[in-house]
Amino acid sequence: MKNVGHVIVLNGTSSSGKTTLAREIQSTSDDVYLYCALDAFWDMTPFHIPAGSKNFPTMKLAMAKSVKALAETGHNVVVDIVFCGQKTYQEFITVLEGIHMTLVKVECPLAELEARELARGDRAIGLAKRQLDPVHQDVLYDITVNTFENSTELCIELIMSAVLNK
Repeated sequence: MKNVGHVIVLNGTSSSGKTTLAREIQSTSDDVYLYCALDAFWDMTPFHIPAGSKNFPTMKLAMAKSVKALAETGHNVVVDIVFCGQKTYQEFITVLEGIHMTLVKVECPLAELEARELARGDRAIGLAKRQLDPVHQDVLYDITVNTFENSTELCIELIMSAVLNK
């Protein structure tokens, strides 16, 4: 397929630094990357209905299909998502089969995640802790970055190097 875009998937808990990394990729890459965030998909839900998998069980599947459509039409995409268990990961892998994709594990220690949650003020306290175990369960990554141990700039350098070498 001609002019297929590249997809960078940033997977990590809430407050792990995915959004910061995605925005930095957008601002520093020579290539244009569209930002596709799970939060934006949840923001599409009606205000009076809680945006959760109970109400919208296929939201992440819809996101995967949207990312595929963007890539197939020549757009590079950086994805900000939380894989909570194998279902979402398998959906993304299956839907994006054949698309040039780099899977990035975004890590951060629990104590720092909790501090970031408190500082943000827009997340339920304990969300990152609840996501910590299932988010990376059985996911096969191309690269791992730690947003606590490394600067944003170094994380981006590592990610973009992985993209180029894939």
